[in-house]
Amino acid sequence: MSSSWNPDLLKVTEVFLIPSSFLVAALGTADTNPHRAAVSAIALVVSVLWWVSSWEALAEQTASDDSPKTTAMSRRIRIMAWLPVFFVVCWFMSVIAHLILWNRPLGS
Repeated sequence: MSSSWNPDLLKVTEVFLIPSSFLVAALGTADTNPHRAAVSAIALVVSVLWWVSSWEALAEQTASDDSPKTTAMSRRIRIMAWLPVFFVVCWFMSVIAHLILWNRPLGS
């Protein structure tokens, strides 16, 4: 590996989107609110790591570009950069909701 290696935003997104998808499935199969809160907390940690990695990859990518910084990023780059923020917000809300519902049985 050379010293000029930069993480690609697309690769970072692929690395974190797959486990995030599995965690969404795990949330759907969780049978109690404590279990759902635990899955949501794990997913929140993964999403925060994804967010940090994405912004670092984006910063390194834009720093290595020879184009002027005033050039607007493409829509897909902005989506990939903001997707982990969306996941962080959603997982945070899920953790809070399932902590509030901790002692309630599902379906009530």
